[in-house]
Amino acid sequence: MSICSVCSGAETWGQIITWSETHQAWLNNYVDMSQGIPSYSTIRRLFMLIKPADFQLLLRGIVDSHHPVRKPEDHVAIDGKTLRGSHCHAKIVTAMQMVSAFSVENRLTLGEVKTNSKSNEITAIPVLLALLELEGATVSIDAIGCNDTVINAILAQDAHYIVGLKRNQPSLYQAVLNYASEKGNKINNLVSDSFDDGHGRCIRRRYFTFALPDSICAKGPAKLKTCVAVESIVSQQHSPKVNANWRYYITDHDASHPGLPGYVRKHWEIESYHWLLDVHLNDDNDKKYEENSAENFARMRRFLLNLVNSKPQKGKKESVRTRLKRISWDREALVELLFG
Repeated sequence: MSICSVCSGAETWGQIITWSETHQAWLNNYVDMSQGIPSYSTIRRLFMLIKPADFQLLLRGIVDSHHPVRKPEDHVAIDGKTLRGSHCHAKIVTAMQMVSAFSVENRLTLGEVKTNSKSNEITAIPVLLALLELEGATVSIDAIGCNDTVINAILAQDAHYIVGLKRNQPSLYQAVLNYASEKGNKINNLVSDSFDDGHGRCIRRRYFTFALPDSICAKGPAKLKTCVAVESIVSQQHSPKVNANWRYYITDHDASHPGLPGYVRKHWEIESYHWLLDVHLNDDNDKKYEENSAENFARMRRFLLNLVNSKPQKGKKESVRTRLKRISWDREALVELLFG
């Protein structure tokens, strides 16, 4: 009842009950409804009692059954997201963080781990990595992953890393910055030069890849070899001003690896995934404070988006919003989504 109602747009315990009462005859085709619809309190208590790890295994099994043959994971993006609605001043409950691993090739999350603060992502990421099979894949993380704990967890999986470099690693950042300005950001190291024109602005992105000297690699994480420098030049349609900024990434790949610009650019697909959760499934505004219930409900929303986002489309392509509307209006489409 809960999964079907959430897939149909329910966001609260009361809405789960209302949807189930409205569709009780249809539910009876799949579940014995002779005992009637449970109460609001029963549904809420159920979500407080279910262990999130067990619930994730159940939902993951459904997703895997829909995708018995998936593209091999070449790029896995990792990022955290705050569930702002889970914060409660009255109960002194801090907002929950969900750290997710996103398969860029298959457009679905491979796993999530909960943490109670942004700073705890450093300890949560190795726990998440241990749940995955990443041999040969490249893991991309923003600057919070630029530390030995996270990098060593990636290398222990026989995977590669590409992580953002900012001032949270001051000595390494300054050394890379100086070397890039002197020798790295040169035309002979330019590997990609692209334009993105839309929404009233034009962005030019130039990617430079270059090997770092041993003296700089010694300051950084294990197996560090290469820096990727990205220059973004932005012009607005109604403004004469042109802004330019540089971002730096470090990786254990060789500078000649052809996929480096793609790993940097496509890392932001996980941000797009988080945006879809907020805009279409109201993830950020979900007011549930009990720890297990908030996490379990968040996992249901991610499960739903996984199925909708990764399901191959037939005929004319539809937006995510339209596909969500379709399964909320068409119960046969809902059955096909859940059971294949």
